[in-house]
Amino acid sequence: VFVGETVRDAVFLHNETLYAAAQKKHVYIYDARGTEIHRMEQHRDVLKMAFLPYHFLLGTVGRAGYLKYQDTSTGQLVSEHRTRLGPCGALAVDPQTAVLHAGHANGTVTLWSPSSSKALVKLLCHRGPLSDLAVDRSGRYLATTGADRTCAIWDVRTYRKLHEYKTGRAPASSCDLSHRGTLALAVGDEVTFYKDACATHQEKPYLRHRLPRDTANGSRGYAHVRFRPYEDVCGIGHGGGFASVVVPGCGEPHFDSSEGADPFRSVRDRREEEVRQLLDKLSPETIALD
Repeated sequence: VFVGETVRDAVFLHNETLYAAAQKKHVYIYDARGTEIHRMEQHRDVLKMAFLPYHFLLGTVGRAGYLKYQDTSTGQLVSEHRTRLGPCGALAVDPQTAVLHAGHANGTVTLWSPSSSKALVKLLCHRGPLSDLAVDRSGRYLATTGADRTCAIWDVRTYRKLHEYKTGRAPASSCDLSHRGTLALAVGDEVTFYKDACATHQEKPYLRHRLPRDTANGSRGYAHVRFRPYEDVCGIGHGGGFASVVVPGCGEPHFDSSEGADPFRSVRDRREEEVRQLLDKLSPETIALD
């Protein structure tokens, strides 16, 4: 879809038929055909977004530092919190507790829920601006990357640093954790993969991938990495376009069809699943730390 303006972030909603795009001024929702469904005018200058599938909540954080929760099933703004830490450049959701993790320019990570006006936890992770963060599928480990050219692995249960990886000549622009604990780090024109990077410290990388040169400006530029669920594939967005890399053993081979992960479902199955998800939708007050 060509929107004619900057798109800072995009995220799928409860299924693949709807997705939200954070554009220059507002957040827009599109369907699978690229038709504009809704414009969320209360969300301005949004930098990062995250969707909570069990609560039908879209979390956004903008340049002004306000974290907002929007109910996508009713269209109502559930809550709005002021982080008081300026612009937020990273946002991720814990799959187990649905708590949002926000990364800030002073190197801290704050944890948020819709029912609390103050951060549940504030954790100092890096000595410089935090570039990206990721929470693993089990909700036990947190990976953060910062301008100090390190990637730190944290235990979310005790908020203790387990180990860290040096990114070398430049800070990592993006990171992600696969279903089976493979860590992807995008540093300059290279993406490095570490297998089982959370449980144990890996001395050598599992795989390296060099990005193609951007024919437009002669540089490889900024890279953004994300693993594809239930497959051994990692998607890489860079200055020259998009690339997909096969990373053997990074994806979970067994999917749960009751969780909406069945790739062979029909249109009828998808509609029935959508109704079931709406009936089982959880209240925002259930989002809390254990």
